[in-house]
Amino acid sequence: RGTRQKKKNVLDREEGWDLSTCSSVQARLPSYNALMDPNMRHFFENRSVQKHLSKTGQIDPSGRVIDLERNKSKLFILEQEFKSAERIEYWRQKEEEEMRHRVQQKRHQALERARAQEKLSKLKEDKLIRREIMSVMRESHGIKYPAIGSGPESRSGSAFGP
Repeated sequence: RGTRQKKKNVLDREEGWDLSTCSSVQARLPSYNALMDPNMRHFFENRSVQKHLSKTGQIDPSGRVIDLERNKSKLFILEQEFKSAERIEYWRQKEEEEMRHRVQQKRHQALERARAQEKLSKLKEDKLIRREIMSVMRESHGIKYPAIGSGPESRSGSAFGP
């Protein structure tokens, strides 16, 4: 029972604490940097702590504290340069991809033209072979057809004309 009463008393005191009317709340507390605190110097001289601070970029290799606020503009410039380099690389890769695609299309078109040309030559060759076969068959059966381009129709230019 005693602990419940103590907890209730503490809660009552905390609820009674009101800072809304206090003007000191509006004032900002000064920023605290533990790396600059002379009382923390002994802690930060530890090798493992210094190794960690060096990895996180808070101190330089000689052990001096890096002021991040002062170097923010340099960091911003570096970030902008990296973004610019990434953007340039992205567009270069995209351009290279488009060029490869165009080359691939040209190769495909050349291959298709070669196939069409080969198909056309085969058709012409087959047509010649068929003509030869037909002429041999006609000769063997004794059938005579007038040669194309000879005869009265071809001299006048038309079979229906004068």
